[in-house]
Amino acid sequence: MSDAEKRHFHRVGFDGAAWLSCGIKEQACTIVDLSLHGALVTTGSPLDPGCECTLRIPLAEDAEIAMRIRVVRTSGVEHRMALECLTIDIDSIQHLRRLVELNLGDETLLQRDLAALHPA
Repeated sequence: MSDAEKRHFHRVGFDGAAWLSCGIKEQACTIVDLSLHGALVTTGSPLDPGCECTLRIPLAEDAEIAMRIRVVRTSGVEHRMALECLTIDIDSIQHLRRLVELNLGDETLLQRDLAALHPA
């Protein structure tokens, strides 16, 4: 079974800058893709798996997605890091949901992803 088949959440491409904050250290990163459960980013200095930080993704002057994340794995020469969302505030999840909804273009897929966030 491929990684794509194992995923519970659909990823959407998002080519944009973001910031990882770990304590007092902050570093720039680039978002490769996003889902309702995390992100794939590239950075100049990868963090260790298990590290918990805050990921901030600016959307507009007065809007951003901010989530507490955990580094799941790192790989490759591009220093890619798979990040799992641990917590996210209500405004950020609304922005993220809208971004995923617009990029998926399929309400059924979005509803399935939302249902996977809170399994019965």
